[in-house]
Amino acid sequence: MTQQHEVSEGFIRQIGRNYFMRLVVDGQRKQRATGTNDPDKAAELLAEWRAEERAGVQADTRLRYEAIRDAYIKSGKSVQGSVLRDLDTYFKDIRVSAITVKKLEQFREWRESQDQVLEYKTETLEKEIALRMMRATTGRKRQPSATEQEAIRKSATEWVENGVKATTDKRLTILRAIFNFAKERELIDTVPYFPILGTKVDNKKEGFFERDQFEKLVKRLPEHLHQFVNFLYATGMRSGQAGKLTWDMVSADNKTLTVPARLTKNKTDFSLPLTYQDGTTIKGFEFRNRKRQQGEVLFNTINFRAEWRQACHELKLGVVNGRTYRGMEPHDFRRTACRDMVKAGIPEIVAMQISGHKTNSMFKRYAITDHRMMQSAFQQMQGK
Repeated sequence: MTQQHEVSEGFIRQIGRNYFMRLVVDGQRKQRATGTNDPDKAAELLAEWRAEERAGVQADTRLRYEAIRDAYIKSGKSVQGSVLRDLDTYFKDIRVSAITVKKLEQFREWRESQDQVLEYKTETLEKEIALRMMRATTGRKRQPSATEQEAIRKSATEWVENGVKATTDKRLTILRAIFNFAKERELIDTVPYFPILGTKVDNKKEGFFERDQFEKLVKRLPEHLHQFVNFLYATGMRSGQAGKLTWDMVSADNKTLTVPARLTKNKTDFSLPLTYQDGTTIKGFEFRNRKRQQGEVLFNTINFRAEWRQACHELKLGVVNGRTYRGMEPHDFRRTACRDMVKAGIPEIVAMQISGHKTNSMFKRYAITDHRMMQSAFQQMQGK
């Protein structure tokens, strides 16, 4: 039977971005983070905490993994299905206190030895080597030497291995977030050290479309896809997101496109102008000149993936091998748009609005500078 306690009504107070809750329990002041910037949600959490304190509920040192996972998800946090499956399988019914650094290192070994992961590594490596070999022969009169081929295989193997380690990192990062949330809610007292490899295994792609490559790609694709890929090239928007845009998101005068929060990662609306200041159509947004079809999608994307892969294969931007493909992807338009906006001197805050990036750290990950951009920077600084 729990002991009843004297608990004040308490209050919430915003400190920085989020709200904190404060109570006086048996004459002792207590504070707890809510993890939210929503005042209504914070008030609900305060009511829950007040009820727990009055009932004498204490943080349970025998908590299982499922308890802190459920608390995290119940708060509104989302976790990718494949990530959650791995965590649920390995940490099933394990006490939180038993999830130590050693246990986390064992999780990495377990996850990276799974049959589906090993199969993925084999298939991906074959495609990555084929793609790199093709790129190494493009524009050359001879095949790569044995030494060059071995170097290609070695770098491809390292890239694929790093990719697998990075996906394990992602799972550990989510688990760490679950632990941190549980600590903020005072469900647990400490968070263990997480053996996350970070940039040591960063295998981010660095593919860009040069203007001539893009123009050749557009010519090779069917005409019904031209407006779609021109829009992707201009904005760097995700193809899945752009494919869901409809005419009711375009203003009545056809001058503004408003992307609703449900289609954005940061869950906020954002708008794109479709015309220059003189009223003419911005390049890449020519779809605005078509007849409106209220409620219908803006772009015809029928057979887009198949046509894309075949076009890239013929232009040696990718390799099709049966049903598998490795090479340039529509997502590379995102990296290209970010780079081009940086090259054009567009302020980061404006560029992020166009590309729809939530944080400047992610924007900078895409806006990779190249050798020529650095040369141009030195020329500008030195007045040449």
